[in-house]
Amino acid sequence: MGFETILVEQIGRVGIITLNRPDFLNAFNEDLNRELRLQIRDFNNDSTIGSIVITGAGRAFSAGADVSNFEATVKGESKKSNDETAAFPKWPIFMKESKPTICAINGYAIGMGITLPLGCDIRLMSESAKLSFRFAYIGLTPEFGSTNLLTQTVGMSKAMEFMLTGRFIEADEALESGLVNHVYPDEELVGKALELATAIAFNPGWQLSQIKRMMRDHQYNDNLDEVMDIESRFFSQSQQTAAHKEFLTSFREKRSPDYHNLS
Repeated sequence: MGFETILVEQIGRVGIITLNRPDFLNAFNEDLNRELRLQIRDFNNDSTIGSIVITGAGRAFSAGADVSNFEATVKGESKKSNDETAAFPKWPIFMKESKPTICAINGYAIGMGITLPLGCDIRLMSESAKLSFRFAYIGLTPEFGSTNLLTQTVGMSKAMEFMLTGRFIEADEALESGLVNHVYPDEELVGKALELATAIAFNPGWQLSQIKRMMRDHQYNDNLDEVMDIESRFFSQSQQTAAHKEFLTSFREKRSPDYHNLS
């Protein structure tokens, strides 16, 4: 499939998507919204892909939503709509059901450019990148589930500060607050993201999907009896999988398991 606003690459079992509107700081228009979702869906349906990396071309991850859409809305002009995009679940729900996804934030990530990565599983950041939940500053309110997801990620007090000021967040503060997992020199960011994604994609797909779903579902479930019952059920299922049997065979044979060429 040919795309106009993203670049797509596969390295090993990792699918890489690069937001590719560098002249517009990778601002999200309808085409970019649609193409990103279509490609993630394709990766989710591809058995040769175990994990996904999303990054940006040029000096921004994404400057957020395309301002031209704001202008059109204020003027009362009809907004271009796309049935393909509307057919997808809301972003955080879509990403919850997707393969493990790492956002490699390579530059400015503003507004939607940072609320979108909140829906991903892991966030990495370059040393020179800057983040901002810019909504209040530009006379808007947050979206993409960020009033929930940011609080989960950094706690209520820090989330309030980030949202109510709309100020820029440097790499060291983003790391200290837990907003990102790791910070790397600019030139190492994508390589480090690929390294981490490769380690994830090595593992068997069914197990990854169940772990991810349980981690998400159980994050704020205080009923430990229920949590442990669910874990026990999936643990028993996992013991009967070809992947677990492959591990036991590889252990006996003193070799690494090969989870992706099982008959």
